[in-house]
Amino acid sequence: MARIPQNLVEEIRERVNIVDVVSPYVQLKKQGRNLFGKCPFHEERTPSFSVNEEKQIFHCFSCGRGGNVFSFLMEIENLSFPQAVAKVAPQAGVDLDEAYLDNDQNVQVDPEIKALRELYQEATKLYHHLLVNTASGEEALSYLTSRGLDEKTIDAFMLGYAPEGNILYDYFQTQKVDYQLLRKSELFVEWSDGSLHDRFANRVLFTIRDSAGHPIAFSGRKLTQNDDEPKYINSPESLLFNKSAELFNLDLAKDTIKKKKHVILFEGFMDVIAAFQAGVQNGVASMGTSLTSEQIQRLSRMTDKISISYDADMAGQKATKRALDLITQQGRLSAQIIHIPDNQDPDEYLRSNDATAFNQVLVHNVEDPVTFNLRYLQIDRNLHNQTELFSYISDALVVIATVKEPVIREQFLRQLANEFDLSYEALQDQIRPILLQKQAQRSSGATNAESGNRQKARHQSFPDNQIIKKSVSRLEKAEQILLAWMLRDNDVWLQVTNHADFSFQDVPYETLYMIAMAYREEYQQQPATDMAAFMDYVQKPELTRILASLEEIDSELFMDREQVSEYIRVISDEAPLEEKIRQLSRDIKEANQLHDHARIAQLSVEYMTVLKQKQTKNLDN
Repeated sequence: MARIPQNLVEEIRERVNIVDVVSPYVQLKKQGRNLFGKCPFHEERTPSFSVNEEKQIFHCFSCGRGGNVFSFLMEIENLSFPQAVAKVAPQAGVDLDEAYLDNDQNVQVDPEIKALRELYQEATKLYHHLLVNTASGEEALSYLTSRGLDEKTIDAFMLGYAPEGNILYDYFQTQKVDYQLLRKSELFVEWSDGSLHDRFANRVLFTIRDSAGHPIAFSGRKLTQNDDEPKYINSPESLLFNKSAELFNLDLAKDTIKKKKHVILFEGFMDVIAAFQAGVQNGVASMGTSLTSEQIQRLSRMTDKISISYDADMAGQKATKRALDLITQQGRLSAQIIHIPDNQDPDEYLRSNDATAFNQVLVHNVEDPVTFNLRYLQIDRNLHNQTELFSYISDALVVIATVKEPVIREQFLRQLANEFDLSYEALQDQIRPILLQKQAQRSSGATNAESGNRQKARHQSFPDNQIIKKSVSRLEKAEQILLAWMLRDNDVWLQVTNHADFSFQDVPYETLYMIAMAYREEYQQQPATDMAAFMDYVQKPELTRILASLEEIDSELFMDREQVSEYIRVISDEAPLEEKIRQLSRDIKEANQLHDHARIAQLSVEYMTVLKQKQTKNLDN
């Protein structure tokens, strides 16, 4: 696949306005020079996400993300750089050659991540083979077919079987896979003697894949009844797997979700798989019943409607309540609850009914959030007891007060009055102060948000010029300011590079320094002539975030050229102390794990001595 020429990348970027690309994801409002909105990458109440239309870059003051138009799409859509360019091209009125569009092999992946992905791919193939092609997997295969799954579905989800013993470890040993890579994979349990053993044994395996379809984890269900072991065990988090962010089946469901603008959240993996086999291909499940804000944010980028179909038991109802509250707080998705008849879960219902009946249930057996909450409030309450009834009425009115439409709110009030033989007028009187209080809170919140935005528009950096983190060391602050200055001012660039032995101590800053050198050599220009163009060259989101944050440094800090030498001195002199402190911290942690009290005492003395040296240097300066 051909690489997209740099001049074509620049043409596409220059023809679009970043505001037009960001606006479908973020509601922006002009405040001073920039536009502000709530960050799409994390949950927040006060807008801290800014877009600089003049520089064509974005930056979030809270989470630190930043970059240009391509960086934004890479982050929010999980795209590679070529994919982001291709997505913007039509909006720019540019027709990309077919040679640039097939970019599956152009994604730059960290070598360790790539190696782990290959490891999981091999493990998935082996476990699937053991399930469908060997005598040892017959019991597991029989279990899955008894649950109604056919051969095609078992293959589509790459379900597997892990037998007793260390078959996976032995297999990788024959492949001469590096021991340290095996340790990091979390496919194995490490014993005290350092030996590795298969994490999963005698279990049916559900393969968990990321949104691109790469296997990243497993969930194993035991086949034999044994109270000493949990029914399910899951892969721990690893370099590949973040359970708070991943959703089971998102790789297969995402296209249908985007097309229908609707996602169904199931409680278990089997519910998702059974529904998929029945033709319901927009279903996902969280890693456990606790939905997270990260998962909701991922879904909100694909759809505007979510249906919750959890089990009807108490655990399932509590999980539904938690999910519903989280979705409501997030505020981007409309929600509804699906009830499976006879208190069955979706998997059970499909074993006794056909796909048509199941699809009818998904359409007609639905409940809105207010109705669910009113019903949920009645659980474990004796409504024949007057005290508990009045308590329920008070709580129910708070729920009804969340309804914004007066006509619908009136309907819920009348239902409440009829159900408990109460006066509608009395309920109106009781809900009125609740509504007034909510109105006052909304007005206050809007005022505070506007005030916060005005303040951010006036002060485009964190207090004390702390750019990337709220608390950074003197060394890192020097690196931030010096790198930003070098990218803005060619004379400062030359002054720093004239120091032959100079280097930044933190890897991200040194990496950007080296990339900037290559950029200058290739294009005979300073990176700062167009920061958005330099971001195209950098491409990596973690580095473009830093570049975006550097743009927010107060320009007054670049006035006194004598400070350049001071920043060089701080980076060159204080870095060894910083590294020694970090190394001593690591040594002390290791000694603690080994319970080596004598070494802990020795290292602690050294640690305090180096800290005093650092404090003395700071006082001298």
